[in-house]
Amino acid sequence: MKKPSKIPQLSNETLIAFDFDGTLTPSRSSWEDVHKYFGTWETHGKQILEQFLLGKLTYEEFDKADAEVWIGKSEHEYLKAIDSIKLREGFHELMKFLKTKGCKLAIISMGLIEIVDKIGKEYEFDYWIGNEIIRNGGILTGEVKINVNWRKKGLIFKEVLQKFDISSNKSIAIGDATADIEMFEEAGFSIAINPSNDRVARAVDYVCETNDLKELIELFK
Repeated sequence: MKKPSKIPQLSNETLIAFDFDGTLTPSRSSWEDVHKYFGTWETHGKQILEQFLLGKLTYEEFDKADAEVWIGKSEHEYLKAIDSIKLREGFHELMKFLKTKGCKLAIISMGLIEIVDKIGKEYEFDYWIGNEIIRNGGILTGEVKINVNWRKKGLIFKEVLQKFDISSNKSIAIGDATADIEMFEEAGFSIAINPSNDRVARAVDYVCETNDLKELIELFK
Protein backbone atom coordinates (compact mmCIF):
# COMPACT_ATOMS: atom_id res chain seq x y z
CA MET A 1 0.00 0.00 0.00
CA LYS A 2 1.34 3.43 -0.94
CA LYS A 3 1.83 5.79 2.00
CA PRO A 4 -0.35 8.90 1.76
CA SER A 5 1.27 12.29 1.23
CA LYS A 6 -0.42 15.36 2.66
CA ILE A 7 -4.21 15.16 2.43
CA PRO A 8 -5.97 18.52 1.98
CA GLN A 9 -7.91 19.63 5.04
CA LEU A 10 -11.57 18.98 4.36
CA SER A 11 -13.69 22.14 4.24
CA ASN A 12 -15.99 24.10 1.96
CA GLU A 13 -12.85 25.00 0.00
CA THR A 14 -12.13 21.34 -0.81
CA LEU A 15 -13.25 19.56 -3.97
CA ILE A 16 -13.58 15.77 -3.95
CA ALA A 17 -14.21 14.34 -7.42
CA PHE A 18 -15.19 10.69 -7.79
CA ASP A 19 -15.19 8.40 -10.75
CA PHE A 20 -18.37 6.31 -10.58
CA ASP A 21 -18.06 2.85 -12.15
CA GLY A 22 -15.70 0.66 -10.12
CA THR A 23 -15.17 3.44 -7.59
CA LEU A 24 -18.57 4.02 -6.03
CA THR A 25 -19.84 0.67 -7.34
CA PRO A 26 -18.37 -2.83 -6.90
CA SER A 27 -18.85 -3.42 -10.64
CA ARG A 28 -16.25 -1.93 -12.99
CA SER A 29 -18.85 -0.77 -15.50
CA SER A 30 -22.47 0.40 -15.47
CA TRP A 31 -22.52 -0.45 -19.19
CA GLU A 32 -21.62 -4.03 -18.31
CA ASP A 33 -24.30 -4.08 -15.60
CA VAL A 34 -26.97 -3.08 -18.14
CA HIS A 35 -25.66 -5.65 -20.63
CA LYS A 36 -25.96 -8.36 -17.98
CA TYR A 37 -29.48 -7.25 -17.10
CA PHE A 38 -30.50 -7.54 -20.76
CA GLY A 39 -28.48 -10.75 -21.30
CA THR A 40 -26.25 -9.14 -23.93
CA TRP A 41 -22.90 -9.14 -22.12
CA GLU A 42 -21.48 -12.49 -23.24
CA THR A 43 -22.95 -12.28 -26.74
CA HIS A 44 -22.10 -8.63 -27.47
CA GLY A 45 -20.72 -6.33 -24.79
CA LYS A 46 -17.71 -8.42 -23.86
CA GLN A 47 -16.55 -8.72 -27.47
CA ILE A 48 -16.98 -4.99 -28.13
CA LEU A 49 -14.91 -4.18 -25.03
CA GLU A 50 -12.15 -6.52 -26.18
CA GLN A 51 -12.04 -4.82 -29.58
CA PHE A 52 -11.71 -1.41 -27.90
CA LEU A 53 -8.93 -2.58 -25.58
CA LEU A 54 -7.07 -3.99 -28.59
CA GLY A 55 -7.25 -0.58 -30.25
CA LYS A 56 -9.60 -1.71 -33.01
CA LEU A 57 -12.24 0.86 -32.06
CA THR A 58 -12.06 4.51 -31.00
CA TYR A 59 -13.90 5.37 -27.79
CA GLU A 60 -16.73 6.93 -29.82
CA GLU A 61 -16.99 3.80 -32.00
CA PHE A 62 -16.88 1.63 -28.89
CA ASP A 63 -19.79 3.42 -27.21
CA LYS A 64 -21.89 3.39 -30.37
CA ALA A 65 -21.25 -0.31 -31.02
CA ASP A 66 -21.92 -1.07 -27.35
CA ALA A 67 -25.35 0.59 -27.39
CA GLU A 68 -26.51 -0.69 -30.78
CA VAL A 69 -27.55 -4.03 -29.32
CA TRP A 70 -30.10 -2.20 -27.14
CA ILE A 71 -31.94 -0.62 -30.09
CA GLY A 72 -35.67 -1.05 -29.56
CA LYS A 73 -35.43 -1.69 -25.81
CA SER A 74 -37.97 0.26 -23.79
CA GLU A 75 -36.94 3.15 -21.60
CA HIS A 76 -38.90 1.50 -18.78
CA GLU A 77 -36.79 -1.66 -18.94
CA TYR A 78 -33.60 0.36 -19.33
CA LEU A 79 -34.32 2.33 -16.17
CA LYS A 80 -35.08 -0.93 -14.35
CA ALA A 81 -31.61 -2.09 -15.40
CA ILE A 82 -30.15 1.17 -14.06
CA ASP A 83 -31.96 0.65 -10.75
CA SER A 84 -30.31 -2.78 -10.41
CA ILE A 85 -26.84 -1.22 -10.12
CA LYS A 86 -25.45 -1.48 -6.59
CA LEU A 87 -23.31 0.98 -4.66
CA ARG A 88 -20.27 0.02 -2.60
CA GLU A 89 -20.68 -0.73 1.06
CA GLY A 90 -20.01 2.34 3.18
CA PHE A 91 -21.02 4.81 0.45
CA HIS A 92 -23.86 6.32 2.50
CA GLU A 93 -21.64 6.71 5.56
CA LEU A 94 -18.88 8.33 3.49
CA MET A 95 -21.28 10.84 1.96
CA LYS A 96 -22.71 11.71 5.38
CA PHE A 97 -19.21 12.30 6.73
CA LEU A 98 -18.14 14.48 3.78
CA LYS A 99 -21.31 16.55 4.05
CA THR A 100 -20.43 17.42 7.65
CA LYS A 101 -17.14 18.85 6.33
CA GLY A 102 -18.87 21.00 3.73
CA CYS A 103 -16.78 19.68 0.82
CA LYS A 104 -17.78 20.27 -2.79
CA LEU A 105 -18.58 16.84 -4.25
CA ALA A 106 -18.43 15.86 -7.92
CA ILE A 107 -18.83 12.75 -10.07
CA ILE A 108 -16.89 12.60 -13.35
CA SER A 109 -17.85 9.38 -15.08
CA MET A 110 -17.74 7.68 -18.46
CA GLY A 111 -20.58 5.55 -17.11
CA LEU A 112 -24.27 5.96 -17.82
CA ILE A 113 -25.68 9.34 -16.83
CA GLU A 114 -28.98 7.90 -15.58
CA ILE A 115 -27.38 6.15 -12.58
CA VAL A 116 -24.95 9.06 -12.04
CA ASP A 117 -27.85 11.53 -12.14
CA LYS A 118 -29.90 9.41 -9.73
CA ILE A 119 -27.08 9.27 -7.14
CA GLY A 120 -26.02 12.87 -7.75
CA LYS A 121 -29.52 14.11 -6.90
CA GLU A 122 -30.18 11.70 -4.05
CA TYR A 123 -26.94 12.53 -2.24
CA GLU A 124 -26.87 16.22 -3.23
CA PHE A 125 -23.59 16.27 -5.14
CA ASP A 126 -22.56 19.70 -6.38
CA TYR A 127 -21.67 18.54 -9.90
CA TRP A 128 -21.96 15.37 -11.97
CA ILE A 129 -21.50 14.28 -15.57
CA GLY A 130 -21.72 11.02 -17.49
CA ASN A 131 -22.60 9.59 -20.90
CA GLU A 132 -26.19 9.34 -22.11
CA ILE A 133 -28.14 6.65 -23.93
CA ILE A 134 -30.55 8.43 -26.29
CA ARG A 135 -34.23 7.55 -26.21
CA ASN A 136 -37.04 8.61 -28.53
CA GLY A 137 -40.67 8.05 -27.66
CA GLY A 138 -39.69 5.81 -24.75
CA ILE A 139 -37.48 3.57 -26.94
CA LEU A 140 -33.67 3.30 -26.99
CA THR A 141 -32.31 4.44 -30.37
CA GLY A 142 -28.80 2.98 -30.13
CA GLU A 143 -27.30 6.47 -30.14
CA VAL A 144 -25.04 7.79 -27.38
CA LYS A 145 -24.30 11.35 -26.28
CA ILE A 146 -20.68 11.29 -25.14
CA ASN A 147 -20.01 13.96 -22.53
CA VAL A 148 -16.94 12.29 -21.00
CA ASN A 149 -14.36 10.85 -23.38
CA TRP A 150 -11.58 8.39 -22.63
CA ARG A 151 -9.02 11.23 -22.37
CA LYS A 152 -11.20 14.04 -21.07
CA LYS A 153 -11.40 13.50 -17.32
CA GLY A 154 -8.41 15.69 -16.48
CA LEU A 155 -9.85 18.60 -18.47
CA ILE A 156 -13.27 18.22 -16.85
CA PHE A 157 -11.64 18.06 -13.41
CA LYS A 158 -9.89 21.39 -14.09
CA GLU A 159 -13.16 22.92 -15.29
CA VAL A 160 -14.88 21.85 -12.06
CA LEU A 161 -12.08 23.40 -10.01
CA GLN A 162 -12.59 26.66 -11.91
CA LYS A 163 -16.37 26.44 -11.52
CA PHE A 164 -16.08 26.37 -7.74
CA ASP A 165 -12.97 28.58 -7.58
CA ILE A 166 -10.97 25.90 -5.76
CA SER A 167 -7.20 25.52 -6.12
CA SER A 168 -5.86 22.14 -7.23
CA ASN A 169 -3.86 21.67 -4.02
CA LYS A 170 -7.17 21.62 -2.12
CA SER A 171 -8.65 18.91 -4.33
CA ILE A 172 -8.92 15.12 -4.14
CA ALA A 173 -9.55 12.75 -7.06
CA ILE A 174 -10.82 9.22 -6.44
CA GLY A 175 -10.99 6.55 -9.14
CA ASP A 176 -10.04 3.02 -10.10
CA ALA A 177 -9.03 2.83 -13.76
CA THR A 178 -6.59 4.03 -16.41
CA ALA A 179 -9.05 6.67 -17.62
CA ASP A 180 -8.83 8.32 -14.17
CA ILE A 181 -5.07 8.93 -14.32
CA GLU A 182 -5.36 12.34 -15.98
CA MET A 183 -7.78 13.34 -13.22
CA PHE A 184 -5.29 12.09 -10.60
CA GLU A 185 -2.57 14.25 -12.18
CA GLU A 186 -4.66 17.41 -11.77
CA ALA A 187 -5.54 16.79 -8.11
CA GLY A 188 -3.70 17.78 -4.97
CA PHE A 189 -4.23 14.26 -3.60
CA SER A 190 -5.34 11.09 -5.37
CA ILE A 191 -6.85 7.78 -4.27
CA ALA A 192 -7.39 4.54 -6.16
CA ILE A 193 -10.16 2.19 -5.00
CA ASN A 194 -9.14 -1.39 -5.84
CA PRO A 195 -7.09 -0.20 -8.85
CA SER A 196 -7.70 -2.07 -12.08
CA ASN A 197 -3.98 -2.35 -12.87
CA ASP A 198 -0.49 -1.52 -11.58
CA ARG A 199 -0.26 1.66 -13.62
CA VAL A 200 -3.28 3.08 -11.78
CA ALA A 201 -1.83 2.04 -8.41
CA ARG A 202 1.44 3.81 -9.19
CA ALA A 203 -0.33 6.99 -10.28
CA VAL A 204 -1.97 7.78 -6.93
CA ASP A 205 -0.98 8.91 -3.44
CA TYR A 206 -3.05 6.26 -1.68
CA VAL A 207 -4.35 2.84 -2.65
CA CYS A 208 -7.51 1.68 -0.90
CA GLU A 209 -7.96 -2.06 -1.32
CA THR A 210 -11.34 -2.66 0.18
CA ASN A 211 -14.98 -3.02 -0.79
CA ASP A 212 -16.02 -0.78 2.10
CA LEU A 213 -15.73 2.96 1.52
CA LYS A 214 -15.74 3.64 5.25
CA GLU A 215 -11.97 3.15 5.05
CA LEU A 216 -11.84 6.59 3.44
CA ILE A 217 -13.51 8.12 6.48
CA GLU A 218 -10.63 6.88 8.62
CA LEU A 219 -8.12 8.16 6.07
CA PHE A 220 -9.68 11.63 6.00
CA LYS A 221 -9.86 11.81 9.78
